[in-house]
Amino acid sequence: MMKKRVLIIFMALFFVDVSAQQEGFRAEVNVGPTVGDASAYFSFVLQGNFYYMWQIAQTVDLGVTTGVIMFLGDGNSDNSGGIFGSIPDVFLPLAIAIKAHFSSSFFMGLDAGYGVSANAFGSSDGDFIEDGNGGLYLRPLIGFNLKKKLALIVSYSSVNEKYGASSAISLGVNFGF
Repeated sequence: MMKKRVLIIFMALFFVDVSAQQEGFRAEVNVGPTVGDASAYFSFVLQGNFYYMWQIAQTVDLGVTTGVIMFLGDGNSDNSGGIFGSIPDVFLPLAIAIKAHFSSSFFMGLDAGYGVSANAFGSSDGDFIEDGNGGLYLRPLIGFNLKKKLALIVSYSSVNEKYGASSAISLGVNFGF
């Protein structure tokens, strides 16, 4: 009997009418720990994204996204004693976003593009830093619609630069307007 209830709940979650498309302007805020190469230098990441999505099929949205990713924590010490005690690693992603809706409450997506390094323009002599100008930006995500214009997001973000990847796992909220 319990197995039937679990099966019915599972089917209700994944096979209901898909009506929670995310077309239009959306904003998102995320926070989480760093992983991989970035964890040797930074403790956590703060990320903010802005999206504009178009519904291209009944269950698929396609759009563009940009925002900011800040890797914070130990970092590259500048001995300034500032609020973070280090120079954060900052990226400005420019990407295409796609989301596939599997039900009115569950979707998966991918943001793919280029993460421009904001640190590349911040050398002390004002010159462009050749080795740190950004790299391939990938962000697979899973989302759960809490309301029509509010979703909970779990994601993995990565900017693959010439000498390593800045990556993080994060939890966030996505708001529609």
